[in-house]
Amino acid sequence: MSERDPRAELADIASSVKRYVERERAAGTGELLARGATAARGPSRPAPLAEGPAPPAAALSSAIAAPASGELPAPGRAYAFDLPPVHPPLNSIEIAERAQMQSAAFPMLELVAAEARACRKCGLCETRKHAVPGVGSATGGIVFVGEAPGADEDAQGEPFVGRAGQLLTQIIKAMDEKQLIPGVTLDRSTVYIMNVLKCRPPENRNPLPHEIEACSPYLRRQLDVLKPRVICCLGKFAAELLVGVKGTIAGLRGKVYRYQGAKLIVTYHPAACLRNPGYKRPVWEDMQLLAREYLGQGVS
Repeated sequence: MSERDPRAELADIASSVKRYVERERAAGTGELLARGATAARGPSRPAPLAEGPAPPAAALSSAIAAPASGELPAPGRAYAFDLPPVHPPLNSIEIAERAQMQSAAFPMLELVAAEARACRKCGLCETRKHAVPGVGSATGGIVFVGEAPGADEDAQGEPFVGRAGQLLTQIIKAMDEKQLIPGVTLDRSTVYIMNVLKCRPPENRNPLPHEIEACSPYLRRQLDVLKPRVICCLGKFAAELLVGVKGTIAGLRGKVYRYQGAKLIVTYHPAACLRNPGYKRPVWEDMQLLAREYLGQGVS
C-alpha cells in the first residue's frame, strides 16, 4: 500500500479545522480557540515547538500557514501557525469621543428612521399607526434590541413604553444606581433602544421570517452607525438574528458573543419577566455580565 501524500493529509486537517472553528465561532467561542492557538506563536517564519504529538485540531484556526521554505515538519514535531483575526477589533471608543461621534451620526440615524417610517416592504405597513425606529443616543455605548413594537409603542412611535418598557427602564435605572459601570450614566437617553421589527405585528403575534428579512437591514444600519460597545438582545428573535444561531434563551444566555465590533449578550425579554417573575434574577445576572464585559473584565 502506498503512503498518502503528507500535503493531502494537511489539506484534510485544514478543512476539518475550518468547519470546527466556524461552528465554534457561531457559538461565541471562536476567539478563545484562536487565543489558545496563538499563545505559542513565534516569529513570522513558523518556529518548531517542543517535541511531542501535534496539537489537537481544536487548537488550530481555519488557515494553516506552511513553513516559509515549503518543507514539511519532521515526524513528531509541530509548527506554530499564523492565524487570521477571528473578529473585527472591539468598539472601545471612550465616552468623550463617543458623545462627539454620536452627534455626527445623528443625521444617518434620522435618515434610517425616515426610511423605516415610509417603508412598505411588508404587510405590517397596512396595520401600523406609527413605525418605531428607535430611541436614545448610545453615548454610553450600550444598545438594547427587542422583538417588535406593541400597542403602546405603535400608538406613540417609541420603543419599550408599555409595561415591558417600564420594566426595562427600571432595570437600566437599577444598573445606574448600583453603579455597575462606574463613571457611566445609564438611562434611556444614554443607551439606545430598538427592535428587530419597526412596525407592530397584529395582535402582538411573533414576527414572521419574511418580516424579519425585510426589516433587519434598518437594524443593521443603525448598529453600524452607533458602533456600540455592548449589545443586549432582549428575547429570542433579537438573539437568533444577531447571534446567527437558533436556540432557547436559557441555552443562549450566560455567554458572550460578538457582532461586528461589539460584544453581545442575550437575556429574557422584559415581557417574559412580567409573565414569569422568576426570570428577573437571571436577567439581573445578565446585566452584571454586561457590565463586566463593558469594563473589559470578561474573557471574551
